Amino acid sequence: MADFNKRSFWNFTFKDILAIISSVAIPIALAIYTSISSEQQKQQAEKKQQFDFEQSRELRQQSIYDGFLNNTYKLDKDGYLNDTRNPWAFANAYYRAAHRQWDTTRKADVIQFLKEKQLIGRNNCTNGCRTTKLDDIIRLNELSFDKVHLASETGVLNKLNLQCTSFDQVSMSNAEFSSVNLNGVSFNGARLNNAKFDGSSLVCVSFHGANLIGAHFSNSDMTGAIITEDQIKQASFHNVTMPNGKKTETTSATTTKKPITKTTTIIKTEISTTASSSSTPTSSATTPSTTSSKTTSIASSTSTTTSTSTTISSTVATSSTAAATSSLTEATSLTEEISSTAILKWTTTGNMSVARYWHTASTLANGYVLVTGGFDGTSVHSSAELYNPSTGTWTTAGSMNVARQYHTASTLVNGSVLIVGGFNSDGYINSAELYNPPTGTWTLTGSMSITRRQHTASILANGSVLITGGYNGSKYLNSAELYNPSTSTWTTTGSMNVARQDHTASTLTNRLVLVAGGLPNGGSILDSAELYNPSTDTWTTTGQMSITRRQHTASILANGSVLITGGYNGSRYLNSTELYSPSTSTWTTTGSMNVARQYHRASSLENGLILVTGGYSGSSYLDSAELYNPSTDTWATIGNMNVVRDLHTASILANAKVLITGGYSGSSYLNSAELY
Repeated sequence: MADFNKRSFWNFTFKDILAIISSVAIPIALAIYTSISSEQQKQQAEKKQQFDFEQSRELRQQSIYDGFLNNTYKLDKDGYLNDTRNPWAFANAYYRAAHRQWDTTRKADVIQFLKEKQLIGRNNCTNGCRTTKLDDIIRLNELSFDKVHLASETGVLNKLNLQCTSFDQVSMSNAEFSSVNLNGVSFNGARLNNAKFDGSSLVCVSFHGANLIGAHFSNSDMTGAIITEDQIKQASFHNVTMPNGKKTETTSATTTKKPITKTTTIIKTEISTTASSSSTPTSSATTPSTTSSKTTSIASSTSTTTSTSTTISSTVATSSTAAATSSLTEATSLTEEISSTAILKWTTTGNMSVARYWHTASTLANGYVLVTGGFDGTSVHSSAELYNPSTGTWTTAGSMNVARQYHTASTLVNGSVLIVGGFNSDGYINSAELYNPPTGTWTLTGSMSITRRQHTASILANGSVLITGGYNGSKYLNSAELYNPSTSTWTTTGSMNVARQDHTASTLTNRLVLVAGGLPNGGSILDSAELYNPSTDTWTTTGQMSITRRQHTASILANGSVLITGGYNGSRYLNSTELYSPSTSTWTTTGSMNVARQYHRASSLENGLILVTGGYSGSSYLDSAELYNPSTDTWATIGNMNVVRDLHTASILANAKVLITGGYSGSSYLNSAELY
C-alpha cells in the first residue's frame, strides 16, 4: 500500500497540503460567518430602529389626536366655540396644526367628530341643497385627505352624515366614500382623482373646478349636482341617478381609440393649465400633497416644465405601437405624474412691505406665515407682517415691543409665536414676547437670564422651549434655559459642554435635542455634538462630525436621522453633508451637494426630500436650489430661484409649497418672496 505521507507534490506531502488548506479554509469560513452575523445584526438594528421610529410616530399621533379631542370638548363645554366675537379662531388653528401629523384613519375619525360637534357642515340645507351659508368653525380648505376612507358603520341603513360640509380646494386623491350623506357638500376646486363614491347621496353636490379624472360613482344619487360634461367624461358611473334625474346603468370614463400619442397631446394641455394655475396661490386644487421620487428625478433632469412634458411624451409615443389604445387610468397616472412635475418650479409672489435680513418666519396654525424683525441695511425692524397663501398678499401684523434681528421664533403648541433675544441698535437683547394670532397682539413674556443673539430655540415634547448658546457681546455662551408656555416663566437648565454660536439644534423623535457644530470661545470652529435630555436636564457628548462647521443646516429625516449640510469650517465653504443616527449615536458622511453653501436654508418636504436653497459659496451669492433624496443619498439640482439670496427664510405651507422671503443678494437687502 502506498504511503500517502511520503508521496509529494511540488515537494509537499498530501498531509502538508491538507494542513495548508485547513489553515486557509477555517479563517475564510470564520470570516464569512462573521460577515453574515454582522450583516444580520445590522439588519436587526435597522429593523429595531424602524420599529422604534414607527412606535414613536404612532404615540405622537395618538397623543395629538387625544389632545385635540379633549381640548375641543373643553372649549365646547366652556362655550368658546359659539362665542360670536371670535367663533372659530382657536379651534381652527389647533385643528390645522394637528391635521398635518395624523394618518388617514385619524383624519377620517376627526372629520366625523367635527361634524357631530357641528364644527363643519354648518350650512343650512333644504332637501339636501344649500340655502344659507354659515362660516364653519373648522376650515378644511387646502388640506390633504388623500387615501382617506369615510364609511358608515351601518351602511345604507344609516349613512354617515357629512351634509353641507365644505371640502373646497382639498386634496382627496384615492379617497373612498362608502354610504355617506354628502348632500349639499361643496367640492369646489378639490382634487378627487381616482376617488370612489359608493352607496352615497350626493344631492346638490358642487364639483365646480374639481379634478374628477378616474373618479368612480356607484349606487349613488347625484340629483341636482353641479358637474360639467367634461367632468362626467373624466369619471365613470354605475347605477347612478344623474343631475338631470335620469339613472345610468354603467358608463366608463371617455377613452380614446387613437394612438396614445394623441392622449399625450390632451395631457400636455392639462399640464399647461396646471402650470399656469400653479403660480396662483389660490389654485391648490391642482397642487398634489406629495410628490413621488420618480417625479422628483424627472423634475431634476429637466430645466423647465415644457422639456419635462416633451421627454415623457416621446417616451409614451415610443411605446404607442405596443398599445394602440389606452385606458383612462393609464392616462390619469401619467397626468398626475406630469402635473406634479409641472409645479416643481419657482414663482414670484407678493412682496413684503420692507426688506428683511436676519429675520424670522413662522407658519401659523391657520396657514398664514408670520415674518418678524430683521435688518434692511439701514435700521432694525420691530414690524411684523402676515403672508396669506390663498391670495399671495401681505398684511401688517402690528409691531413687536422691541426691534430685533438675529432672534429666534417658535410656534408653540397653543398656536402663539414666541420671539426670543436678538440684537438692535441699543445692544444685545434678553427679552421675549408672544404673538397671539386670533387677536393679532404682542405681549412681553419675561426675560432670559442673559442676553443672546444667534442662539437656537427648540420645542420639546412637553411644549417647553429650549434656548441654547449664542453670543452676548463679550463671549460665546454654553448656557441654556427653558421657557414654560403654561406659566410664561424662564428657568436656567444644564449648560452645554462647549460654548456655541451659529450651531444647530434638532429635537429628535426620542425627545432628546441634538446640538452640532458652531463657534466657541477662543478656539476653532467645532465638529463636536451633544445631546440634551429633558428628563434629567443634562448634556452628553455624542460623537463628532467628519468636519468642523458653523452656519450649516440640520434637518430631521422621515427615519429619524438628522441631515447636516454645508456651512463654513474656517478655511473653506462646504458642500459636504453627513447623517447622525440617533439609534447608534454615530455620524456618517453622505452624498455632497452640487454647490458649497453657507447661510443657506433647508426644508423638509412632505415627500421626504430635503430642499436646500440659496446661500453664499465663498465667491458668489446663490440662487440655485437642490434636493436631497434620503433613499439614494443623492443630490439633484432643480430650477433656480428668481433672485440670489442668503440669510433668507424658508417656510412650509399647508399646501406643501415652500415660501422663501427676504435675504441679501450681495448688493441689496430684499423684500421679495417666491414659492417653490
